[in-house]
Amino acid sequence: MTFISLAFSRRRRLSSLLCAAAAGLALAACHGSVPAGAIGAGDVDAALDALDSAPSQGLAADGFGVARLRALSRSKDAADRAARDRGLHAALVAYSRAEHGLDVPAAQMPKDWALRPAAYDAEGTLDQAVAQHRFRAWLAEQPPPSPAYRALQRAYGEYLKIAAAGGWPTVSGGGRVSPGDARGEALRQRLAFEDPTLAQGGANADVAAALSRFQAAHGLPPTGALDAATVQELNVPAKARAAQIRANLERLRWLPRQEPATRAEVNTAAGLFVYYRDGRPVLQMLAAAGKPGDETPMLASAIDAVVLNPPWNVPDEIAKAEIYPKTEGDPDYLAAHGYEEVSGDGGSRLVQKPGADSALGLVKFDFKNPFAVYLHDTPSKAAFTKSQRSVSHGCVRLAQAMTFAKLLLTADAGWSPEKIDQVIASGQTTNVPLKRTTPVRLIYLTAFPDGGRIAFRPDVYGWDAQMLQLMDSSAGRQVAAVGDSRKTS
Repeated sequence: MTFISLAFSRRRRLSSLLCAAAAGLALAACHGSVPAGAIGAGDVDAALDALDSAPSQGLAADGFGVARLRALSRSKDAADRAARDRGLHAALVAYSRAEHGLDVPAAQMPKDWALRPAAYDAEGTLDQAVAQHRFRAWLAEQPPPSPAYRALQRAYGEYLKIAAAGGWPTVSGGGRVSPGDARGEALRQRLAFEDPTLAQGGANADVAAALSRFQAAHGLPPTGALDAATVQELNVPAKARAAQIRANLERLRWLPRQEPATRAEVNTAAGLFVYYRDGRPVLQMLAAAGKPGDETPMLASAIDAVVLNPPWNVPDEIAKAEIYPKTEGDPDYLAAHGYEEVSGDGGSRLVQKPGADSALGLVKFDFKNPFAVYLHDTPSKAAFTKSQRSVSHGCVRLAQAMTFAKLLLTADAGWSPEKIDQVIASGQTTNVPLKRTTPVRLIYLTAFPDGGRIAFRPDVYGWDAQMLQLMDSSAGRQVAAVGDSRKTS
């Protein structure tokens, strides 16, 4: 292999050779031992191209100082080439960290963003790959391999192209449209940007059916009518949709490269729950997450117990703000709704007894987390008839909680559905620890692949804007770090 720079000390060369020979050793033994210029001459262009294409994944434009590195590459000066080698090494480390969701420092994240990526030794894996002459393979491994990420990345490029070409036409509202009128033609043109079926069908395509598909992809009732909510979603600019996708690409970079085959996932922005078993979705249902001001946090944990007939220990702030005021006009309100004041070491607190009318319904699912949130049933199903289901105090309500409980308990605890029904009928609170915990993830995705197209949801928490701001401020630090590497020896 021909190396770009030969101006390295004999000690560094020997260290690099030893690192290559000791490929089976821990990365820590070789960490930092490979010279920055050891990337082969034939691989430099591939490295710069990968850094150049990083914005296609939503990473900041020239966030890795590629223009500066290319300028240094064109120089004949040995000092510039050496600076290029050091800068390229620093840029690749920064790029690798960004691809593994480590771009934005955890300390800058809002406390509710507790879903964080696994630790990753970007510099160590890069140095080892160079030492083992597998740099191209390492480069290809950096973007997340999940189908969801790849689909969102492709869509990001498509929406950017639409925006660059001037975007799509706006649409006015008001009931259904006739295929032959001007408003119907404007709607057809607008929908065709995101609906291949409509685009291919031309004038004979079913616009009402395409509008229903659009509504379903945006979590709206698929009525085929131009109501106000549908018009609002239709008229969101393509540039804004691209930005929305960009924020969600970053969230997908936080996820494990290898997902647990059995797991539960809640998309809190979309109000959707999916339970996977052996890698396949076996149960999907609507969910209701926290309202703005009571945001459901993003986190990863594991369900370790199922509680049948759970009591509700009412948080003090909810009791003061929502429960006790109702007793002013109805002295019997607490008793009528199963509430009682229970004394303890910390004083008295309000508890709602188990029952069909309890706020937690008939079952809840416990998992360790610092926010005291959980998944649970609910006696009130009204939220599940709405397109916007951000209504809770932070916990997640499930539309078919008992179905999920029976799937977990029959598989893990050996309980029959009949036994579960008997316990529920008894009214007795029963805590059932799981022998094998079930990984659970709460994630806020306002753009995600669904049925061959990208589904969108409103950013009710305002977290997309926060994400984009953090990503762009982090990009400035990356460029500065790459620049600093030019000044070091």
